Amino acid sequence: MSFLKKLFGKPAEKIGRELSHPQALQVGDLLQMSDSFALPEAFRKQQFELLEVQTQEFEFRQQSRLICRGASQQDVFLLLDEKDRDHVGLSVLLRRADVEALFDMDAFAEIFDEPGSANLTPLTQDSPFGPMIANNYVQQDFATQGYFHDQDYRGQKPPAFTDQAHGRQFEYFALFGEQEMRWLEIYVFENGDTDVYLTLKRPVTDIAELWPKS
Repeated sequence: MSFLKKLFGKPAEKIGRELSHPQALQVGDLLQMSDSFALPEAFRKQQFELLEVQTQEFEFRQQSRLICRGASQQDVFLLLDEKDRDHVGLSVLLRRADVEALFDMDAFAEIFDEPGSANLTPLTQDSPFGPMIANNYVQQDFATQGYFHDQDYRGQKPPAFTDQAHGRQFEYFALFGEQEMRWLEIYVFENGDTDVYLTLKRPVTDIAELWPKS
């Protein structure tokens, strides 16, 4: 009930911490997306609470993944790169049924074939994910190694693989759409679990307002 009050009630006055960039968000903080028609339904004009901050680590970069939840109770993800403060990745996790509706599965399977040169055209643009779907995807990453951490390592380097607290290892497959603004991202973990995401790169100004938790 308190969560719903936060989402539908008037945000608390900004007392204490001042938030000017999503990189400063902490668990419990709220954010309001803009009404831009370039945003998909899952994000446009929605208000979210930050539930958790995780870290995705690659050899030469790392990014924060902010797990957010709004009134629909459907989790969405914000991807923040410390080297690019002007953009944010808006990401949704696809169910198997979503993948099957969007792509020919024989063509999709080519993503996992060496040398990783798949070219993928969606079956439809008529989807709630509409603005997140590219007209065509070209593969850029094939089995790139990375580590997934359940902790927030903004401004820090995550533990090395030899440390006890090292993250879960994954292989990363990515296909980019036109102008590299729309991505299809796939994470294959050591136990075989596979997560598929649609990600849309947008100006950080599409996050219209930020509020610290009360």
